[in-house]
Amino acid sequence: MKRFLLSLASRLSLFILSISVGMVSYLVVQQLGADEKPADGSSLDSVPLTLQDEIVIDAEAFLLAKTESPVDFAGDALGVCFILQKNGDIVRVAPEAGGGTSATPYTSLGHFEIDPALGFSSLALHPDFHLKEKPGYGRFYVIAAEKSGAGSADFIPEFGGGKEHHQDVLYEYTVEDPLLLTFRGEKRELMRFSQPGAENNLSGLTFDPSGLLYVGVGDGASAEVGRKSPSRNASSLTNAFGKVLRIDPVGNDSLNGSYGIPEGNPFRLVTEALPELWAFGLRAPHSLSFDPFRRSLCISESGYLGEEEINFSQMGGEHFGWDIAVDSAKLSSAMRAQLAEIVTPPAVAIDLKSGIAARTTGSVVYRGESFPSLAGNTLFASHDGQIMALRSDLESPTGSKVSRVDIGRLGQEKFSALRTSPRGELIILCEDGSVYEMRKGASLGTGGSSQRTLFCLVPVMEGLKD
Repeated sequence: MKRFLLSLASRLSLFILSISVGMVSYLVVQQLGADEKPADGSSLDSVPLTLQDEIVIDAEAFLLAKTESPVDFAGDALGVCFILQKNGDIVRVAPEAGGGTSATPYTSLGHFEIDPALGFSSLALHPDFHLKEKPGYGRFYVIAAEKSGAGSADFIPEFGGGKEHHQDVLYEYTVEDPLLLTFRGEKRELMRFSQPGAENNLSGLTFDPSGLLYVGVGDGASAEVGRKSPSRNASSLTNAFGKVLRIDPVGNDSLNGSYGIPEGNPFRLVTEALPELWAFGLRAPHSLSFDPFRRSLCISESGYLGEEEINFSQMGGEHFGWDIAVDSAKLSSAMRAQLAEIVTPPAVAIDLKSGIAARTTGSVVYRGESFPSLAGNTLFASHDGQIMALRSDLESPTGSKVSRVDIGRLGQEKFSALRTSPRGELIILCEDGSVYEMRKGASLGTGGSSQRTLFCLVPVMEGLKD
């Protein structure tokens, strides 16, 4: 009974929060003018980035594979890794005796409905991928962009709709045997989104250890803030856009019957709210990672007018400010105080105009063993070849204090994603198709000079038959 009462109290507080967000959002619109273009993109409590001393690590970039257009990376409990390319090809990278790796074609997921300009964007393996007695056995998940009208959408935007640009689809693939060198199995559709624009779409998948899947969903399109703008989707609890969703991919109690709704989702019992919602107030989340030690979700997203953010969600139900906190400097002090009670500020906010870093391409909490000086740090990569570290003991409301990480010659590359290997080590995907793992340098006796890397351009495979 005590647990029930605590749960009920939690639900009631979240219900009150949802009402408060709606009220504050309405008042903000009235005060700023519903269709007024804001003067800048600054958000509530956004603070300048302060760079600390550089962190030097004895690291060597170990080339895992040379592909064409890598967009995501995932690994299993046996150390086998999979690289997803934009066209849907997947490369399998397996460890070899002596420390080397072999990269071979695994499958091609492309089919005639795929929108070639957008293609595939995200890959995640179920934590129970190798556990035959578990429902998640042999399952992995991808996000694909398909042509307009390719299917019947489960979710449509509440604001900024109209003509459909394309559809984003979350697919599940089940392999007959995870140990097979090439894919043999079947696919299943979990959810489909009608997208009004080519930007701020579905992007980012990650699992927590219990097998719940988090899905990043942008607000639907890049547009100015206004009464009918797609940005309004982010604060509404009745649509899936501008959110992170949390689902049980092997369940079946969703509205379409293709996935489950976890009991602990914060808005599950809120009337008219979508039960899939985990966090809201997001513009364009594009990379998700889950830290099992802190039990927190790390969200990289592209903010408004050239501001990049790293956000953390620990309890669920957080509102990250879009778009009710945009240009909050124009608000009265009383209104700002109300916003501060609702909005969760970013852990890191990067103004691209400052020249400190380019747009972010991913963020992770480092839990590997190769670089103790980075342990527990939140690392994020920027497109211009930088890795930065946010130290947990330096998080402060007076400024986001981060350090650049010296990664040697690899800093000359253009980064497209930052991920971690099954052992928690850093994986860097580059725009030129290279995929690297950061390992201890040769000076420590465990580095890559004694490893054999397979330099290969993996050929295109024949696609799966629908």
